[in-house]
Amino acid sequence: MEDAGGTTTKLSINILGPLRVRRGGAVIGSHELGGPKPRQVLEILLLKLGTPVSKNHLIDVLWNGQPPAEALSTLESYVSVLRRHLQPGSGKGGALRTVTGGYMIDRSMVDLDLDRFDDLLKQAGHASPEESFRLLQKALEIASVPLLGDELLAGWAEEERALHSARVASIKARAAEAAVAVGHPERAVALASELLVDDPINERAWTALVLGLEESGQYMEALRAYGRCRRVMDQEIGCLPGRPLREAHARLLQATAASEDEMDLSDSEAPIPASQITREISILTIDDHSTFTELLTAALDREPDLRSVASATTAKSGVEQSIALKPDVVIMDFHLPDGDGLTAAARILADAPNTRIVMLTGDPTPEALRTAASMGICAFLPKGGSLSTLLDTLRYARAGNMVVHPSLVAQLGMSTPAPAPAAREVEPGGPVLTPRELDVLRLMAGGHGSKEVASKLDISLNTCRGYVKAIFAKLGTHSQLESVMEASRRGMLEQPSNG
Repeated sequence: MEDAGGTTTKLSINILGPLRVRRGGAVIGSHELGGPKPRQVLEILLLKLGTPVSKNHLIDVLWNGQPPAEALSTLESYVSVLRRHLQPGSGKGGALRTVTGGYMIDRSMVDLDLDRFDDLLKQAGHASPEESFRLLQKALEIASVPLLGDELLAGWAEEERALHSARVASIKARAAEAAVAVGHPERAVALASELLVDDPINERAWTALVLGLEESGQYMEALRAYGRCRRVMDQEIGCLPGRPLREAHARLLQATAASEDEMDLSDSEAPIPASQITREISILTIDDHSTFTELLTAALDREPDLRSVASATTAKSGVEQSIALKPDVVIMDFHLPDGDGLTAAARILADAPNTRIVMLTGDPTPEALRTAASMGICAFLPKGGSLSTLLDTLRYARAGNMVVHPSLVAQLGMSTPAPAPAAREVEPGGPVLTPRELDVLRLMAGGHGSKEVASKLDISLNTCRGYVKAIFAKLGTHSQLESVMEASRRGMLEQPSNG
């Protein structure tokens, strides 16, 4: 892999979002690497950049623990194909190296976006507060798209993506806290709001949101946010917000000289998000099920910051109403009597590119998700999903960062059932959870809230909340998502339960 002057050409590779390889002036797309399996070999090696990966491990991952008899020779042929694309004319002397029993990617010969993300985080840990905030912002820009964007169905990729998403969420919370500390409250509010869409019991995010609103002088909005936080914490884990939030609440009450009515406002059922203080979010619903549309419209009109402006039952009439009314958000059914929702969405976005579109479906396909992401669709949600999830998505979803509900991602993989993964060794010296705490944690990993967990385990809600608080304390975590990811990292979710 040398140019005419004998100088080694360094590869520039993106693994966040769709896989892209740049070799000098040439750009190699994910579909130009010899097929899905060679591409996956490269992705697995890139995730372990600079570290040898055994052939046995590659075979186990590629064939999900059920390799064919000719797996070894097939793997070696995949590597040969990759070398022809990545380092033509260099054979085994390029970035893709053969090592004893396996392969590795030479770190010195690759500029990887995930590696740059890691370097920024390391720098931020030793920088001044202002510089740390700048570096965290830069890292979040790099990680603004999902890891392994080409691998929607592979189980190993979904696990890597989930771990990376949890890490990005933690960095986002850290950046929100830094934003408050260095005088950027608006950015703190935006980051915290994004976090709370997916993790409504993330106390770090609630703290950054309330402090950011307080710092920017939006005291009543901060009181509303605190009220919602208190209600969520009580309902989900049966505890009060922590000391920083309670102290902020006391300051806010003093700052506003709150009357009893204003204190009631802080507990209102649906606080107005900071990003929509000046006006309501206007919403158009396009769905051919009239009962669903009527119920959704009624629910939207109960929210003080959301407003239903119209509804339509066909793609044609929906596009016409969107062009006429210019709503902020369009709720779109994927299947419509006169066409699919993506086609209608394309026409809406062609007229008004800033329109946020939330797609509802029960049967997504990988092709539909890729198309939606490239168009700028904000979210794919299950039609029969939670109303609260839909409402939060309407408030906070943004183009360029498509939200796909976990239940839809899981459904994509149902046609190719995989054997149970081999149990990982539990991290030595780590916290020990009781069998019942493990039961609770596994249900939390499935996306269930405290009420659902209590019902499934036939225990009281207060008992369940006690288990959740114990899990948080033992793992040193602050949210459901953080707890699940930390337990997964430690190998605790594979422990057998005896309870």
